[in-house]
Amino acid sequence: MARPLNERERRIFTAVAEAVAGAAAGPAVADAIDPLIRRMPGADRRLLGALLVGLEYGSPSALIRLKCFSDLAPPQREAWLRSWADSALPLRRQGAAALKALGALAYYGREEAWAEVGYDGPWLGRVEVPVHDAPRLRAPHPAGGLPRPGVTSARDLPAGTRLRARVCIIGTGAGGAAALARLAAAGVDVIAVEAGGLFTAADATQRELEMLPRLFRDAGLRTTADKGIGIMQGTGVGGSTLHNTGLVYDPPPGILDRWREEHAFPYDDGSFAALIRLVHETLQARPIPPSRVNANNDAIRRGADAMGWRWRRPDHNRDECSGCGYCVLGCAYNRKKNAALTWVPMAVAAGARVVCDAPAVRIDGRTGARRVLCRRVGANGEDGGEVVVEADTVVLSAGALDTPALLLRSGLGNDRVGRGMRLHPSALVQAEMPEEVRGWRGLPQSVVVNEFAEFAVDGRGGFLFIALGLWPGTMAASTSGLGASHRAIMRRLTHLASCGVLLHDETEGRVTTGRDGRPVARYWPDRRDMDELRRGVRALGRLFLAAGARIVHLPYNDAPPVADEAGLDSALEGVRDDVHRIPLASVHPQGSCPLDGRRSHGACDPEGRLWGDTGVYIADTSIFPTSVGVPPQVTTMALGLAVADRILEGLRASPPGPA
Repeated sequence: MARPLNERERRIFTAVAEAVAGAAAGPAVADAIDPLIRRMPGADRRLLGALLVGLEYGSPSALIRLKCFSDLAPPQREAWLRSWADSALPLRRQGAAALKALGALAYYGREEAWAEVGYDGPWLGRVEVPVHDAPRLRAPHPAGGLPRPGVTSARDLPAGTRLRARVCIIGTGAGGAAALARLAAAGVDVIAVEAGGLFTAADATQRELEMLPRLFRDAGLRTTADKGIGIMQGTGVGGSTLHNTGLVYDPPPGILDRWREEHAFPYDDGSFAALIRLVHETLQARPIPPSRVNANNDAIRRGADAMGWRWRRPDHNRDECSGCGYCVLGCAYNRKKNAALTWVPMAVAAGARVVCDAPAVRIDGRTGARRVLCRRVGANGEDGGEVVVEADTVVLSAGALDTPALLLRSGLGNDRVGRGMRLHPSALVQAEMPEEVRGWRGLPQSVVVNEFAEFAVDGRGGFLFIALGLWPGTMAASTSGLGASHRAIMRRLTHLASCGVLLHDETEGRVTTGRDGRPVARYWPDRRDMDELRRGVRALGRLFLAAGARIVHLPYNDAPPVADEAGLDSALEGVRDDVHRIPLASVHPQGSCPLDGRRSHGACDPEGRLWGDTGVYIADTSIFPTSVGVPPQVTTMALGLAVADRILEGLRASPPGPA
């Protein structure tokens, strides 16, 4: 297979990775990033190539002394890359941020770099952990070219296959899987189509450079249009539940009250609580015992106690968790009760069919007689023709970027489709602790600080602190600094505690489509949200200092390390928080097709029906009318069940369409 970067680009990228890490790496560092770059959209790959060439020939040395970036001495490379990161030109800052993240991920994601940061590597092959049995999902070989109940890859179906069902669900993440199980249990002939493949425990290698392309859209490199915010969205049967940490968190009362008062959310406390209880039962959710709180989360707890702030140990959907810490890379032991181990097996047992490796391209036809056109995706991402599902009713559960993009490509919905998007952005604060932390081990997100969750009461304002220890590559990509300063932080990795400020945002972004039909997300927090984020960073810095941190690293490119509250306040007074000066991430995009009782304010009605089309529903985070403020798994599954119930009412009132 041809390499995604040519030899010149590989040479430049190697020089970039070495400048980021402040150490020699050699050409193997370009090999390490190949699997991720292969999954980039074509336009982004071309942009990366142009960026590398621009860096190579755009330095003063290249212009004056005919000396390219890759020919410079290491200190000169670092200085030039830093000048881009600090530039007044947004495009240069954007380029530096992208290259820094890729270079750090490639350098520290390699096994050769692990020893120098104290990372002990995957458990697989050296720590014996029994794999729990899992329901068999793969369907028997298609009979007569048609899938049987279970999961069938579109690659096993002839090109041009046409399938028929009463309901077609697009996406098998939290909302889609719950709706699929509910409809199948009621005896409805239902087919789900899934863009990704069927992932099993045997596919989990616990290596980030291998798992990011398997479990995440665009190999985890999806971003906003200006590359300012990374957006992590899952793909595969089970969607983002395959890679989430197992955190089971109910929607806050203040949020639901706001939805009812402002957006005509139709479910009272009793009816929605019943759906939430069913979600908890299905996920086998239970509280984290005090003894299972890992060192990273215990530092958060100590700091909160010292400050007198509220915190809690949340429920998780874990079954005899081993504590390996690789939840976000997929569970190799079947101990996280995600949608692929709960809702999807329930649906398959009731007769549901799932076709994976089949991203939906467009929805055609008329109300009550829709055709969902899907691509057959080959093992290397190649286009293998088309599979079509004909259905009376269609449910979109493709996620808060891909659901509106699919509607826009199909010409469906009103002008609220794609508007109102929240990204629930997070900024990472790191602290060097006197004790060993090894944040990548144990149960992640076993402590949540909710002292500042004002939204839980009135639906507005505030944030959570949620810890998440990462592995060397991902941590390096999120760590501030370049060269020597970056390397100094990474060498303290075993003592590094990390925690995110998870912002309940009010900024409304937008999803459109690019020339290739792919979703384009436009979003940057407004002044109000950015001030709130800074308030959260300051509070989290104080928490870490109260927990005994020696040094706290703030998530601003121009912030120095701080060792006390006076230094913290001084550092925050001098930082700039415009795009590419503060790395932000999103793992909970939502709100891009909001529900509302007024057609002028919502893309769908309060029960999830697309305004203007009674045969198209939405059952994912897209329909949240505001940010939910907390990890959305439970809310999304409960809404998936609620939407399925509305569909059942409609199906009982109308006969099936023509076969």
